[in-house]
Amino acid sequence: MNLSEDLSVVILAAGKGKRMKSEIPKVLHQILGQPILYYILTSVRKLNPKNIFAVIGYGKELVSDYLKNNFPEIKIITQESQLGTAHAICMVKKQKEDFGKNILVLSGDSPLINIETLRKLVKNRASSGSSVCMITSLLPDPKGCGRIIKDASGNIAKIIEETDASAEEKKICEVNSSIYCFETESLFENIEKINTSNIQKEYYLTDIIEILIKNGKKVSCINAANYLEVIGINDRSQLSELENIMQKKINESLMKRGVTIRNPDSCYIESSVIIDGDVVIEPSCFIKGKTRIGKNSVIGPFCQITDTEIGEGSRINASVILGSDIGKNNNIGPYSYIRPGTVTGDGVKIGAFCEIKKSDIARSSKVPHLSYIGDTEIGSGVNVGASSVTVNYDGFKKSKTIIEDDVFIGSDTMLIAPVRIGKGAIVAAGSVIDHDVPSNSLAIERGEQKNIKDGASRYRDKRNLKNEKK
Repeated sequence: MNLSEDLSVVILAAGKGKRMKSEIPKVLHQILGQPILYYILTSVRKLNPKNIFAVIGYGKELVSDYLKNNFPEIKIITQESQLGTAHAICMVKKQKEDFGKNILVLSGDSPLINIETLRKLVKNRASSGSSVCMITSLLPDPKGCGRIIKDASGNIAKIIEETDASAEEKKICEVNSSIYCFETESLFENIEKINTSNIQKEYYLTDIIEILIKNGKKVSCINAANYLEVIGINDRSQLSELENIMQKKINESLMKRGVTIRNPDSCYIESSVIIDGDVVIEPSCFIKGKTRIGKNSVIGPFCQITDTEIGEGSRINASVILGSDIGKNNNIGPYSYIRPGTVTGDGVKIGAFCEIKKSDIARSSKVPHLSYIGDTEIGSGVNVGASSVTVNYDGFKKSKTIIEDDVFIGSDTMLIAPVRIGKGAIVAAGSVIDHDVPSNSLAIERGEQKNIKDGASRYRDKRNLKNEKK
């Protein structure tokens, strides 16, 4: 069977997710930096289906914007009133699209679904000649899930939602995954026969199973090898559990590819991150977004790195780096803050308690400690002394500082932008520089030092006298 010709996919993503206790639609809650919906759509894309529909409802503007910006090929169907899963399928039917011979229906809250399981489901539907093939699983704790009810011969008789299940039925551990592959004709011929004779007064898609069986249609199922891949998310606790599972998979995959992760349970690494071989990730690191870390680098501990390129052989310690491009063999931290737009050359040192904002620092230059560098171009071989600041903001606009190659900036220096320090110049410690410094010049700006004889003694006497009067 050619999946691309014969398969349509419907993602049910209209629910609010009441147990999430959130104004954000459930499918947009994030796991490792991506919405839950991202993982389902990424999987079904690999099936190369004829078309994909997403039924949205609660928070439709937010969900629609996400889909249009990230999955523009998805056909969006709005379910204005959330009257149940069968009602959602009726909304799709009204579109009168050119459906494939098979319709794969998935809930939008099962991010661990395996693409091979979906392929097996679709193939089983076609090869078995059944009107529907569904995925079931055996859960150690089936609370909250629809139970699979079988007849005396062991065939599926119906699915019953937990809210409608008897005490005996709730003991059943085989549950519905809410993932089905229907023969399109059978689905649409029977979908409107479903009624709301249940506690929730909703149109349950699960009721179609009983209808098909009564009409003599064949219903088949496959059992998920690992129940975790079909488990859904209903509350924040389950969201956290699935994120932990996915994080463990990512970390294990990285370690298999030659990355050392010390105490992997403490490290949060998103799936979009690329880490080369022989990198060491120390405990309690958060690495996010479009980040790449070059080989032989050491990250951590306590680093937060987002959307950043880090060259090979660099060492980052207990620092925050956002939206930056870090060269090879850099040494950064501890406790430094590298803000977006920063670019460093090879062999750069940014020491303890520094903040760098939107600046270029060329090869072999050093900002060793306790400094702020903002909107600045620093050449190669520059040394910036402790507690120095490029004063880039005058209260109205930001201006640029340029420090050319081989400059030495003494400690506790203020460079008032816009200003240029010429190649090879030296700026004496404690200076406030607001004019350009020519190449190879020595710049010094200090008030004259005055030593007042016995001034300290007189000051202490005056202070003591004041305290006695109180």
